Amino acid sequence: MTNQIAGVWRLRSAERTAHGHTSDWFGADPDGLLILTEDLHFTEAITRTDSPAVASGDRLSTTPEEDRALARGTLGSYGTYTTNDDGSLADQHVLGSTFPNWNDTRRGAGDIRVSVANGRLRQTLRLSAEDVIDLVWEYAGTAGSPASGNQVAAAWRLTFAEAATSAGTVRPFGPTPAGYLIFTDSGYFTDVLHRPGLPPLASGDPLAGSDEENARAVRDTLVVLGTYSVDGDGVFKDEEVLRSSFPNWNGKRRDTRTLTETVEGDVMTEHLDDGEGVVITIRFSRAA
Repeated sequence: MTNQIAGVWRLRSAERTAHGHTSDWFGADPDGLLILTEDLHFTEAITRTDSPAVASGDRLSTTPEEDRALARGTLGSYGTYTTNDDGSLADQHVLGSTFPNWNDTRRGAGDIRVSVANGRLRQTLRLSAEDVIDLVWEYAGTAGSPASGNQVAAAWRLTFAEAATSAGTVRPFGPTPAGYLIFTDSGYFTDVLHRPGLPPLASGDPLAGSDEENARAVRDTLVVLGTYSVDGDGVFKDEEVLRSSFPNWNGKRRDTRTLTETVEGDVMTEHLDDGEGVVITIRFSRAA
């Protein structure tokens, strides 16, 4: 049976109904991408569109007020999913998330419901008996087998991340980083990267962290979503960041002068020169 939900979906609305009160979950005009690949991997990235840029221009040099806005302005998750015989969603395994309470959790029919009609996907996520999220996504493209020899179109799992700075070399997500990068055959991508083993938020609410928890989320997680292209040989050519948990990157275009994605077998190596004296090297393995 054909997978009913595979594809790239762009966020159109996000509402939260808690204890009988309904409100916008990520502001009045949220944005994001939900990617469900045909080989059963997913990334989900939700952002506010009114998050302010960081005044210092440095993701690791933020004020408590900026930490609060950034931590509560983005939510990213990734993992695998299965379908029923009719191609509808059966369940999800959330391998990791910027909301650490969701790391390595499974969602069944009682936790998540998905329906597709008229080019829109409606996702209902139950946080608790009296706390429900309703998300509406619009179809944006396919997430299937690579076309025209595209070398990068796949789901990739983060294995290594290192940043060379003027102060020395650092591991921004720890010695054993975690996350997914998915490039779709239709020209979209999402990054959801994080330091594993972060403690759960005490509140149990992804948008209600303490100052310490917010600072940790900004420092130890990163979400980026956008579009990209490849050249005639299927080699990565350039990208445009649509949204990021670091809003200073919103709208930023990068080509191979500052960003490369090199594929050798089942390993992809990314080199990024941020233009601020930091050169980042990231490696991924093809997700099985």
